[in-house]
Amino acid sequence: MNNPLVTISIPTLNSERTIDRCLSAIKSQTYNNIEVNIIDGGSKDKTLAIAKKYNAQCKVFNGSLLAARYEGVKWAKGKYTLIFDSDQILENNSIKRAVEMSEKGNFEMLVLEEDVYKDDTFLEKLFACDRKLINTVNDLSPFTGVIMPRFFRTEILKMAYGNIPRKYFGRTGGPDHAIVYYEAWRLSKRISTVPNAVKHLEPSDLFTLWRKFYKWGYTSIDAHYGKYSYLMKTKERFRTGLFTKGLLVESLGSIMLLILKGLAFKLGFISAKLR
Repeated sequence: MNNPLVTISIPTLNSERTIDRCLSAIKSQTYNNIEVNIIDGGSKDKTLAIAKKYNAQCKVFNGSLLAARYEGVKWAKGKYTLIFDSDQILENNSIKRAVEMSEKGNFEMLVLEEDVYKDDTFLEKLFACDRKLINTVNDLSPFTGVIMPRFFRTEILKMAYGNIPRKYFGRTGGPDHAIVYYEAWRLSKRISTVPNAVKHLEPSDLFTLWRKFYKWGYTSIDAHYGKYSYLMKTKERFRTGLFTKGLLVESLGSIMLLILKGLAFKLGFISAKLR
């Protein structure tokens, strides 16, 4: 197998609570031809100091999340690019498996299957239920599903970003990943899944959850108009495959979680609309 360079691009903003675990897992990968690009939104904490400790390349960029991700992709030198988040933790052989699948199967993009990092609190248990339902149903449609690829052939990822109208780069945050996947899916349907690849540090309390999804709603306002309006409407629904046989508890947990997330998201969206 070839040993192509993989770029891992991570947008950050005051991420010192999670970035160390994220970068430590990247450093521990069994695949070693990796570069890490940090696109930082002006952190006031120790985010950049921690990133530099892991020899990550850092760039300060004051823009929306969508624009920051694009900046990271433009900066990428790898044949493949993983668009990642600082609250995600890779299993130690995830990049190796992703490269092998992409090279052998000629895939353009791969979903890195996620699970929760821990499920100690009630909210974390709801996230675990939701994730099990999502992974079991495995709906890869950009419209009806919520599973989205993160590992892309860099060339197709740059083409996807190039097809996003510039007006959306000003403020779009929450739905950035959905927009990118939609544009990549329009270019290619060559997609597959790397199982058991990522652990996600999900919100463990209501305040953190509300703050996160309020912001998602607030920064989704532009995407609800114009080219992506239909895509956004398809996302405002409960999960595909609810009450699939054997997933009663998971379905109830998913519904409860989406109500909590949805209320915060809608409040953020309304606030943005009023302003």
